Amino acid sequence: MEPALPELLTQLFDVTDTARGEATATLAEFELSGSQAGLLWALNPALPPVPMRELARRLLCDPSNVTLISAKLEKAGLVERRPHPTDGRVRVLALTERGVEVWHALMDRITATSPVLRLSPAERRRLAELLTKIQGPA
Repeated sequence: MEPALPELLTQLFDVTDTARGEATATLAEFELSGSQAGLLWALNPALPPVPMRELARRLLCDPSNVTLISAKLEKAGLVERRPHPTDGRVRVLALTERGVEVWHALMDRITATSPVLRLSPAERRRLAELLTKIQGPA
């Protein structure tokens, strides 16, 4: 029997709440708010620095929010604003050396407590495929 859509959505929200609860405890250890962690999460050190306007788009917030959050992270020594390498009118946000260390430590802790760890590698691949499918255009 196929599960009803409300049941699936309830399960999805429950898993999200579980992951968020685990993450909240970890964020407290790092003295980060959810919005600060979200911004850090978006700054993958393996990728080039991200324009601040693009970060706002990714985080579904106003660019002024990114400015406020990044100011707090700058004060903590985790990020720095730089001119864009090819467009001096644009500012990018980059992790500092300390920011990269915190990013990796945070990722390690968050992933170590994730409910997704209950899945086998094959199940995780399938979950990733399904999440990509439902996040795509309608």
